[in-house]
Amino acid sequence: MCSKCSSRIRREEMEFMIWATRSIHAFSIVVWLGGLLYMGGFLYPVFRHELMTVTPLYVQIERRFMGFVWMSVWTTAITGILLMLFSPKFQFGSYQAPWEILLLLKQIIFVAMVIAAISTGKIVRKMESILAITPTSSLEDRISFHHDRILVCRRLNIIFGLVALLISTRMVMS
Repeated sequence: MCSKCSSRIRREEMEFMIWATRSIHAFSIVVWLGGLLYMGGFLYPVFRHELMTVTPLYVQIERRFMGFVWMSVWTTAITGILLMLFSPKFQFGSYQAPWEILLLLKQIIFVAMVIAAISTGKIVRKMESILAITPTSSLEDRISFHHDRILVCRRLNIIFGLVALLISTRMVMS
């Protein structure tokens, strides 16, 4: 096989790897943000209308949702790192060009989103422990405080996620 053919095949394989990584990255972001928007924009209003935001069912749903969040977080992190390393614009430790500054902002936002997700997970575990030891009669006051904290974390994550998407759009154009 000639060296020209070999390099063309390698280049095509690399382009496919970048395309596949970018596709998985986009899908994981859609799952994460879509889930946050679904929980905050659809499911929570229904539970609030039905006065069920302090019930064990709501806490169980929050707990189950955390699995999807962590799946998306890890997938987004791994594919994001790969895309960063594959990019010819990336120079390790250099944040001088506009693309590099946008990348840094996006990384900071991602870390903030992960911190908010960790906080939400801790709050859900606290709610589960309250459910396990608290009599039903005094449950509402104790759970509603933690529920409000989850809403703050979720709203922050939605805002951070939308800002990260806007930054990504700008990165593609630069």
